[in-house]
Amino acid sequence: MSELSNIKIKKINHVGIPINNRKESFSLYMDFLGLKVIPSMVDEKHVIWSKTNDGTMVHLIEPKDGPGNEMPNFHVAFEVENFDETLDILKKSKYEVSNYQTRHDGQRAIYIQDMDGNTLEFTTHNNIQHSARIVDEWGYTKNS
Repeated sequence: MSELSNIKIKKINHVGIPINNRKESFSLYMDFLGLKVIPSMVDEKHVIWSKTNDGTMVHLIEPKDGPGNEMPNFHVAFEVENFDETLDILKKSKYEVSNYQTRHDGQRAIYIQDMDGNTLEFTTHNNIQHSARIVDEWGYTKNS
């Protein structure tokens, strides 16, 4: 058993899905599949946060503006029981830990790449602290 088997995953927190067209994607994900748009807890206008009825989040991610910006990768975020312990385990592993974040609601996140280039995110739970962010009908978020 490897050291990574000591990471205790509670659930899938969210998935990130690359999209090209916000309006067309809304037609599928919100109108047809019934996802609900929620305020984003990161300052990235190209990321649309939404959730299913059970609270699992789906982040629709457009390419960033500017030359050389490619389609983002699909990623999955695992919510872990003990974030600090997970961070320590990952730092000691062969995987490079990147992009440490604390979001507007206090959620913490880190990332690794698997051997095939897939992004794996490890997070605490959401809504650790209140955030007054609001979202419009097209998924653009701002502070209230």
